[in-house]
Amino acid sequence: MARNWKDVRAEAIATGRLDEARIGEQTRQLLAQVRAHHLAEMREASGFNQTEIAGRLGVSQSRVSRIERGDMDHAEIATIRAYVGALGGEIEIVAKFGDQRITIG
Repeated sequence: MARNWKDVRAEAIATGRLDEARIGEQTRQLLAQVRAHHLAEMREASGFNQTEIAGRLGVSQSRVSRIERGDMDHAEIATIRAYVGALGGEIEIVAKFGDQRITIG
């Protein structure tokens, strides 16, 4: 007899094979990496290398590399704003409260 996904999932959680918190964290990390990869693609399309962007920002090339790998948790908003600005873009910061979204910067 076939089992439905709801039952399989409940069993996996109960037996410890599925950890919702871990899945959430891994999803967040994956999304950060994908978004950061888009930044790297924009930099490359603009004809810059990491060293050139680092020089414009006054940071090390390794810092630019970390940003482009998705290490946004340790980056200041000013650094990311400067990175995006060096590529000709601008930052929009949105705070989400359930279904409500407020642009704050």
